[in-house]
Amino acid sequence: MTRQHSERGVALAVSLLFLLVVTIVSITAATNSSVGLRMAGNLQDNYESFQAAEAGIYGALALAGTAEDPFLRIDDDTPFAGLDASTEHPLRRLRDGVGAVDVRVAVVGIARECPRPPGETGGSSIGVFDCDFYRVTSEHDVAGKARSRVELGVVKTVVGEAG
Repeated sequence: MTRQHSERGVALAVSLLFLLVVTIVSITAATNSSVGLRMAGNLQDNYESFQAAEAGIYGALALAGTAEDPFLRIDDDTPFAGLDASTEHPLRRLRDGVGAVDVRVAVVGIARECPRPPGETGGSSIGVFDCDFYRVTSEHDVAGKARSRVELGVVKTVVGEAG
């Protein structure tokens, strides 16, 4: 009878300690899961923002040679201004809408000589070709979301036009 008397309450103490350990493990797992979910959401937002900014670059390049050509030796802060946002606008399918991406085309310089690929010899473009250098900047900026900016250098070869 003395042995039963001395072990009274031990099962309760052990079960409470076990319950405490399980609770701490559960709270830690829930917290890690929540943080992982937030990280995945932010990463997806970042990718979508980058892709939207990149779409602005490709949209501006697609206008080359059209009536809305932004590569005409002038700075163009609104290359898509003459396009209908619902039908022919290159950014019409963006998740955040057409206005979420700001695209600018800036003239960097006009040169009399066009750059030649490394290792190419013979021939000369002096007096025949001019090269226009542009910087296309596309920025995706929506409040409360990731922001991305993409820049691309463009060289346009012009035949027989001296600057």
